[in-house]
Amino acid sequence: MRRLWFLPLAIASCQPDTADIPAGECPVVLWGQPGRARSSLSVRGSWDDWQAERPMRRFDETWFVATFSLEPGEYGYQVVEDGAGRTDATHGLTRFRRSDGLEVSYLRVHTCDAPRIESAAVTPEGPGALRLTLQTSEARTRAAIDPHAVRVLGHTATATIADDGLQIDVEGLDPGKHALDIELVDEEGARRVQSVDAWVQPRAERPEDQIIYQVMIDRFHGDDGAVLDPPPNPGARAGGTLGGITAKLRDGTFDRLPITTLWLSPVYVNPDEARAGTDGQMYEGYHGYWPVDSRGVDPRIGGEDAFVELLDEAHARGIRVLLDIVPNHVYETNPRYEEYSAIGGVHQHPQECVCGQPGCPWDQFIQTCWFVPYLPDLDFSAPGMLGLAVEDALWWQETFDLDGFRVDAVPMMPRAVTRRIAAGVREQVLDPAATFALGEIFTGPGTAGTEVLRYYLGPDALDSAFDFPLMWSLRTAIAHGGPGFDAVEAGLQHTERATEGSGATLGLMIGNHDVTRFLSEVVGDASLDPWGEVVPEQPQDADPYQKQALALGLVLTLPGAPVIYYGDEVGLAGARDPDCRRVMPADDALVPGQVELRTVAQTLTQARRCLPALRRGERTVLHASSDSWAFMRESGDDGPVLVVAHRGGEPETLALGEDVYPGAWRDLISGRTLVIDAQTELELPAWSLQVFVPAAHPCSP
Repeated sequence: MRRLWFLPLAIASCQPDTADIPAGECPVVLWGQPGRARSSLSVRGSWDDWQAERPMRRFDETWFVATFSLEPGEYGYQVVEDGAGRTDATHGLTRFRRSDGLEVSYLRVHTCDAPRIESAAVTPEGPGALRLTLQTSEARTRAAIDPHAVRVLGHTATATIADDGLQIDVEGLDPGKHALDIELVDEEGARRVQSVDAWVQPRAERPEDQIIYQVMIDRFHGDDGAVLDPPPNPGARAGGTLGGITAKLRDGTFDRLPITTLWLSPVYVNPDEARAGTDGQMYEGYHGYWPVDSRGVDPRIGGEDAFVELLDEAHARGIRVLLDIVPNHVYETNPRYEEYSAIGGVHQHPQECVCGQPGCPWDQFIQTCWFVPYLPDLDFSAPGMLGLAVEDALWWQETFDLDGFRVDAVPMMPRAVTRRIAAGVREQVLDPAATFALGEIFTGPGTAGTEVLRYYLGPDALDSAFDFPLMWSLRTAIAHGGPGFDAVEAGLQHTERATEGSGATLGLMIGNHDVTRFLSEVVGDASLDPWGEVVPEQPQDADPYQKQALALGLVLTLPGAPVIYYGDEVGLAGARDPDCRRVMPADDALVPGQVELRTVAQTLTQARRCLPALRRGERTVLHASSDSWAFMRESGDDGPVLVVAHRGGEPETLALGEDVYPGAWRDLISGRTLVIDAQTELELPAWSLQVFVPAAHPCSP
């Protein structure tokens, strides 16, 4: 089916009759499914101030449809079933009604004076060549698009009409990211230029191909890659810059640890003064999460020029860049605080309501509490507030040619916020594969945490969320010696079932900037006070690093998008925030265990990039007990990967049985070759991970 103007849901192989809408007007098509047999459906909306209902006619045994026309603009609407209004179940985008703050479905009507690209799919067609398959809509005249008049400005291109859309073949493109300006022209001469984001030879073509590296800018490196001195106290600035990241791109750091995607901490201008946290300690805005200017890059980390330089350097290498954005709140001196307060856009309480403090528990006030008294929490049900959040994200996307966002504090906002931001960015870049929306949905362990993640995922929602339940279970099994790999496997299977059909690729990690460092959990000193005289030490012996290599290696071999928090590849120690945000150590300061851990991380990240099975392969569990775990990853004809993990201080053996292909296999980590058949009992060294590929495979060392 050809996608129509404002169709909230594409229904396969169907097209409603819009002949009753006169030429010169733009059709709106809304679909609906009744919840009860013999129900009637209609729609009502803000186009006439919620006055009249427009009947929906039965399209077939399942669907009702309404076709009508509207002037360009943004509207709210409801589907009405037997007199009761509700949001449109076929369409996940919503807004808040001005009159009473009720959440209703969202409809955007574009101008229709010329043909329009609704979406794009980009596929490689050889060196420097791409094929763009465009879903388009006609202008108000209903004139067909003239493929002979279609151009890609500044490039050699050929356009044809195909069964699956308008196809444009573009040649002569250099590796890297391109904004292709496409001019559509119809047979009446109406024309429109739109830009499609497209990649030539990206390191990650699909979400599951990604290896994401999280950088806290202030704590990573200074200009020219300078190693930073520790800050004068845990809450102070250390002096890291955007130029420090650019230097690491240039010196090959992200080639040796071949990441595909950089996730940068927020770059907003933050306040100069230190402020008291809820723990009574003084903190500076080194982290970026206190926006004083919602559209400004902090000059202390290099400003806009340094940000552009970093992005250009990354894109030239095929590396995507995700920016951490903070829609939930602003800093109290941000000019928007007064502006938002004047329109009711800030949550107010009879008395101070700071998240988690007495009288303001998280479970009751999560969407209205303030993190601290100087971070006003925004109320997106107020008129215009939701649209402003989307506009901010689009400004960052368009101004700096970003590749997506990590969205902070997702559960502290209505789900409509992240859905609208994700949808707005996808519409701007046109090819959904050119952007990635990763949500911070902080959860506890177990199945309850998975259900929280599930609520925010789906086709109209975030592309990804961090798999906190997996993180906690790996910490329990490896760092704490609690329930083991069988419990990890049970949790993974629950998550797979819960998120099936969502289209999401979860972010897998062993830690991030909000939790204690994995290594210190292994050592047992992560609970030390970050502000005390005694803090977790960097251990000298190899055992803790071996355990971290096991955990990090599993993250790099399981389905999903691995996320490496800066310093985890060298086993940086640290207690809770802010101690988990220590500066990146110099290479010559690393102890042998750290060097070995980094070697394992480099080996497995390189393997993941080389082996489609580790990125996209189906996973088959061969064995899962408390102390040992084996699974296979397979993808087409590329060859299988066998992953075997063991926890515990004593070696064991494991019979793999007949599910393993017989033959010579090589362990990517140790380099040893082993002939395996149904009778083989595989040796499992203490605290070990073995990642086997067929010995003749091109990715085998």
